Amino acid sequence: MTATLLTERLILDAPAPSDVDTILELCQDPEIHRWVPLPWPYERPNAEYFVDSYVTHGLASGAYVTWAMRTAADRAFIGAIELRADQAERSASIGCWLGRPSRGHGYMREAAQGVIDYAIGPSGPGYTRLRWEGLVGNDASLRIASSLGFVIERDEERTVDFRGERRPAWLGVLVTPERRATR
Repeated sequence: MTATLLTERLILDAPAPSDVDTILELCQDPEIHRWVPLPWPYERPNAEYFVDSYVTHGLASGAYVTWAMRTAADRAFIGAIELRADQAERSASIGCWLGRPSRGHGYMREAAQGVIDYAIGPSGPGYTRLRWEGLVGNDASLRIASSLGFVIERDEERTVDFRGERRPAWLGVLVTPERRATR
């Protein structure tokens, strides 16, 4: 079961079947597909698979946890955020997307901070290192990662596979204070 996380304005919990229509609607935004490797075109079976299979597989396997981002005021689904484990290194990566109507209100940063607090905190898995990766050009995501304390590596040669194509990418690393002290 996904741990429910609460922030000042958000509830982070498991995506539910009742979210499928909203997920489908939000994922029609070409801006999301510009930066996030979701299927394109994004159709109803994609949203159903996300809720019914993808999320539960991550929990069952221990490989990742996916939360729905919801506004606390009305519990409206506004985006998704994920914490993907690398147990061998006691680290994880964080990734997210947010629907167009909710951008520009600080929700992404707030959700990411909630997940970071959980990931490195006593009630969470206790990771000592978190990673953020973003395609070069996704300046909004870069600003959020930097504001959360991720140190951005400026490797001009770094690329990632994005829908079968190599694309330039940034990598950000956040090391917990406990791990910094042992270096």
